[in-house]
Amino acid sequence: MDRPPRPALRRFSLALTGYCGLLAPLAGGAETFDTLPPPPALAPGQTRQRHMLELVVNDFDSGRIVPVAFDNGHYLLRSADLAQAGLPTDQLAAVETDVTAMAQVNVIYDRQRRLLKLTVPPEWLPQQTFTGAPGSPRHEGLTSTGALLNYDIYGSRINRGATRVAVWNEWRAFGRFGHFSTDGVIEQPLSGTGSAAKDYIRYDTYWADQEEDSALSWKVGDVITNALSWSGSVRIGGIQIARDFALRPDLVTYPLPSFAGRAAVPATVDLFVDGYRAGSNEVRPGPYAFNNLPFINGAGEAVVVATDALGRRVTTTQPFYISSSLLKPGLPDYSLAAGALRRAYGLRNADYAIPVASGSYRQGINDGWTLESHAEGAQSLALAGAGSLYKLGRWGVANGAVTHSRTYGDHGGQYDWGYDYNNRYFSLGMRHTVRSGRFGNLTILDSGAHHMSDALWTLNRRSGQYYASLSLEPYGSVGATYIDIRTAAGETIRLWNASWSRSLWRESSLFITATYDPRQRDCSGAVSLVIPFGGRASASAGLERDRPGGTAQRVSVTHAMPSDGGFSWDLSYARRQRESDYRQATLNWRNAHLKTSAGLYGYGGSGTLWGDMNGALVLMDGHLLAADQLSNAFALVKTDYPDIPVRYENQLVGSTDEQGYLLVPGISAYYPAKYDIDTRALPLDLSVENVEQRVAVRRRSGYLLHFPIEPLRAAAIVLHDQQGQPLPAGSRILRDGQSIEYVGWDGTAWVDNLGAENSLRAVTPDGRRCTAFLALPGGKPRPLQTYGPLTCPLSPLP
Repeated sequence: MDRPPRPALRRFSLALTGYCGLLAPLAGGAETFDTLPPPPALAPGQTRQRHMLELVVNDFDSGRIVPVAFDNGHYLLRSADLAQAGLPTDQLAAVETDVTAMAQVNVIYDRQRRLLKLTVPPEWLPQQTFTGAPGSPRHEGLTSTGALLNYDIYGSRINRGATRVAVWNEWRAFGRFGHFSTDGVIEQPLSGTGSAAKDYIRYDTYWADQEEDSALSWKVGDVITNALSWSGSVRIGGIQIARDFALRPDLVTYPLPSFAGRAAVPATVDLFVDGYRAGSNEVRPGPYAFNNLPFINGAGEAVVVATDALGRRVTTTQPFYISSSLLKPGLPDYSLAAGALRRAYGLRNADYAIPVASGSYRQGINDGWTLESHAEGAQSLALAGAGSLYKLGRWGVANGAVTHSRTYGDHGGQYDWGYDYNNRYFSLGMRHTVRSGRFGNLTILDSGAHHMSDALWTLNRRSGQYYASLSLEPYGSVGATYIDIRTAAGETIRLWNASWSRSLWRESSLFITATYDPRQRDCSGAVSLVIPFGGRASASAGLERDRPGGTAQRVSVTHAMPSDGGFSWDLSYARRQRESDYRQATLNWRNAHLKTSAGLYGYGGSGTLWGDMNGALVLMDGHLLAADQLSNAFALVKTDYPDIPVRYENQLVGSTDEQGYLLVPGISAYYPAKYDIDTRALPLDLSVENVEQRVAVRRRSGYLLHFPIEPLRAAAIVLHDQQGQPLPAGSRILRDGQSIEYVGWDGTAWVDNLGAENSLRAVTPDGRRCTAFLALPGGKPRPLQTYGPLTCPLSPLP
C-alpha cells in the first residue's frame, strides 16, 4: 500500500515540477531547449536597446564600461566616451556618435564577452611621449647652518738655501641664507735671504645663493664674469646673476632626438642605441615618440623594435646626431655681471679699477639652431657680438660669431668659426679666430693699459686649432692636432702633434707622442710604457727627446692610496743627456681628519725638501669636527650612537665617532645620493625607525643627516581573561595617544611606546571589553622579554 508523500518531499516535488514547467514548450510535444532564451522583444514603438559594454579600441583593453545604444543594426555611443578613449573630436558628433557610420572605422560586437571593439586609423589616437623614468622625483638641495675652515700648510727648504712656510685658508659660513666665503694666503720665510714676512694676500670674498626651481644663481663680491666660447672673462668686484643649470641635474639642456612611430595595436617598443638597449616601454595603439635617450654626444644610430601580442616585430633604424653645445628651445641661458674691474689678482688685496659690465644670452631657436650674444662695456670700451651654432643634420655642428669693439676710440673686429663632428669611431673639428689690429675687450683693460698701443700684445691676431682622432680597435687609437697662432707682435707659432696609444696585456698600456715645429724644423717626442702590478701599484718607463735634440730616459713607480685612507707613494728618476739628472720622491698619508704629504725633488746636487698638511675644521650641530678638505658639498651623519657603519651610495665610508657623528666629504652638490646605516651592531634594547635616506645637498654647504637611534620601548605582552583563557585573536588594544594594536594567537600582542605605567584597554571582536595594567621596572621593557600573562577580565556580551 503506497504511503502519502511527506510534506517536505511534496513541497520539493512541486517546486521541481514548476521549474521544469518553465523550461517546457508552451505547446505539447517532445521539444527541449539547450540554450538560454533570447532577450525579450522590444515593446511596441521602441526602436533601440541600451547595453553597458566594455569599449576596446584597436585591441587596447582599457577596462572602461560605457553605455551603447543598439538601433536597427547601428551602434551609438556618447561622444564624450569616445573622446576619452582617444578618438579625435573632429570626427565625432556633438552629443552622440554612430560609430557604424564613421568612415575608416570597423565595429565588432562580441556578444559572449560583452565587448564593443573599434578599429580606427592609428593616426587618430593621441600621441604618447616617453621622456624618461616616470615618477622620478626631483630632490631639492638641502642645507644646515654651520661654518668651516679649510687650511693648507706648505713648507719647503732649498738645499743650502731658504726655508719658507705658506698657509692658505678659507673661512666659510653656510645656511638657508646661502654661503659666504673668503680665502687667502700668507707666506713666512724662516731662514735664508729675503726673510721678511709677506703680507696676507686675499684672493676672493663673496656671498652666493641659488634658486633651484628657476635654475638661477646670484653672487655678490669677487666674481668671474661668464663667457662664451668666443668671448673672454675677467675678475670684478660686484654682482652677478646667471642661469645655473648645475642646480638642476634633472634637466637636459640640449636637444635630444625624438623617434616616432605608430602602433596599430598594443605593443612593446624597445629602443637600442649603437647596439645597447636604452629602454623599453609598453605603448597603446596610436602614435608614439621616444625622447628618453641616454646622455650621449655625437653621431649614432637608433633602432626601434615594436613587438605586438602575437610576436610580430617591426624594426625601424634611424641615424641621429646629438650635441651638448646646442641649447634646447624654451630654455634660455643668460648671465649678467657688473662692478669694478679687479687687477693684480694674487698680488694685491683690493686693486679695483674702473666700473665695467658684461652680459651673455643664449637661446635655442629650434632643435638644430642656437643663437648667442655677448656685450661688454666700460668707460673706454664698448663691445657687442652675435654668434650661432647650427647642426648640419647628421654631419656635425658648425658655429660662427662676429664681434665689434670700440676701445680708446679705435674700432676693431673679431671673427670666429668652427666645426665639430664625432662618433664612436672617429672625431674631427676646428676652431679659428681672426682679430683686427684695433680689436679690444675687457681683458685689455685688465692689463692696465691706458692706450690701445700699450695693449697690442695682449690679444693674438690669429689662432687656429685643427684636430682629429680615430679608433683602431683592437690596435689602439691615434690622434693628430695642428696649431697655428700669430701674435700681436707678428710672431708665428705652428705645431704639429700626433699620438698613438694602445692597451696591452693585463691592463698595461703603451703611449707614443711626437711634436714637430715646421718653423724651426725641429721635433720632440716621448715613448711611455705603463705596467700595473699588485692591486694599486704600477711602473712606467719612457724615452723622451726635447726640441734642442737632447734625450732623457725616465722610470717611475707609483702606489695608489686606498679609497678609505692610508699610505701612497711614488718615485721617479730621469737620466738626461745634456743636463743634470732629475729625481723625485713623494709620500702621502690620509685619514678621515687630514691629509699629509712630504717629499723631495731636484737636479744633480741641488734639491728641495717639502712638506704639506691640509684638512678642514667644521662647526655644525654644536660640535667641532676635523675632516679632509671640503671644496664642495658634504653631509654630517648623526646617529646619537658610536661605531655605526655608514654607507654612501652602497659604499662604506666609515663609522660614527664616540659622539655619534660621521662627516661624509666630497659629495656632488644637488645629486640625490643614498645614505644608509648598518644597525646590526646595535644592542637589542635600541631601535631605529629609518635606516636609509636619500637627500641632495646644496653647493659649498653641509647638511645634518639625522638617523635617530632610541631605546626600544616595545615588548610582547600576553593577555588572558578572568578564566585564564587567551584573549581572542583580532582583539584591539586601545591606549590614549597611541595607534591601535591587535592581539594575535595565544593572546600575545606586540605593544610599542611603553612607559613605566601602562593601561591596556582591550575590545574583542564580539564587543566585550576589559582593562589590564602593566608596570615596567626602570620605566622601559627589557629586550627579548615577554610580559604576562596579564589578567584582563572581560565584560559580558553586549
